[in-house]
Amino acid sequence: MPVKSLRIAVLHYQAKDDAPDPVVQQVSEALRAAGHEPLDVRVDESVSDLVRNITRSRADLVFNLCETFAEDYRLEVNVAAVLELARVPFTGSGTAGLLLAQDKVLTKQLLQFHGVLTPRFATFDGISFQTSGDLSFPLVVKPARSDASLGLGVEKDMEGLARRVKKIREEYDDEALAEEFIEGRELYVGVVGDAAKPEVLPVVELDFGSRWNRKRMKIANREVKFGPETPGSPHLVLPTDLSDELQGRIGRAALTAFRALKLRDYARIDFRVSSRTNEPYLLEVNPNPYLETQCEVAMGARDRGMSYEALVQRIVDTAARRQGLGVATRATAGATARDAAPAPH
Repeated sequence: MPVKSLRIAVLHYQAKDDAPDPVVQQVSEALRAAGHEPLDVRVDESVSDLVRNITRSRADLVFNLCETFAEDYRLEVNVAAVLELARVPFTGSGTAGLLLAQDKVLTKQLLQFHGVLTPRFATFDGISFQTSGDLSFPLVVKPARSDASLGLGVEKDMEGLARRVKKIREEYDDEALAEEFIEGRELYVGVVGDAAKPEVLPVVELDFGSRWNRKRMKIANREVKFGPETPGSPHLVLPTDLSDELQGRIGRAALTAFRALKLRDYARIDFRVSSRTNEPYLLEVNPNPYLETQCEVAMGARDRGMSYEALVQRIVDTAARRQGLGVATRATAGATARDAAPAPH
């Protein structure tokens, strides 16, 4: 049963001169359609403003859409930490889950411990390197804590690898993660709910399209993710030819990752299925993924018969029950969150 009507602050990052991301309005409209009262709360680079604006909103719950802070994607986890310190209920993963998933090297180590198949990899911190085994080129190289494919590239020899590692060190002040490139299909799986009983959504595939140059490696870089969609360009589809056995393996790996990394409410898990062995390799774990109406999670939900509004409500339900908001009246729940929040200085 859905939770009662709530005042919900839609928290999002927005630099001073930027327009709000369309997802802010989409989530707000979905909340309003479900009977909640959405409140727009924008943050930029001020922690005191963050706390002050949340407190002034008198919200029962924060719908956390912040994927960056002060133009630094690595500070996403700090926003959750501030909300936790202020004892403000919010949707999505907390500090622990965001920290674990943000560190891609630690993520891979945890997944290996839990028996989840991932590509063989090596890390380079500018001084030394560590490897999980002998690697074969080509290698996908990226910052160890990158987001949205920043700094990602494919290298086919040691010279290119050295250049990419140096670039990542200088431009992103980060160590580099190099993984074996897995030739095959790229699949995305949404997971919604809490760790006790999460639900795996139907698989969504990235179809690279007929216009993709055969000489170019099929990889979801920034050009693919953020380039305009034209006829024949890469686009998302719902595959119909995946065996039940393969879908089961992908689903089990996704659930293992969701629980091992202490994620909450919703996530997206990215896979490559090897064209040579048909093995599903887990590539990325994304807590609090982009929630636009045409995103991978929303597509999977629709295929399950869950509308975008129902998906947003499912996230709210899970977060509200975790905080005990499902059994309290709106006024009582709101007072609890507001009274717990420290007064801004």
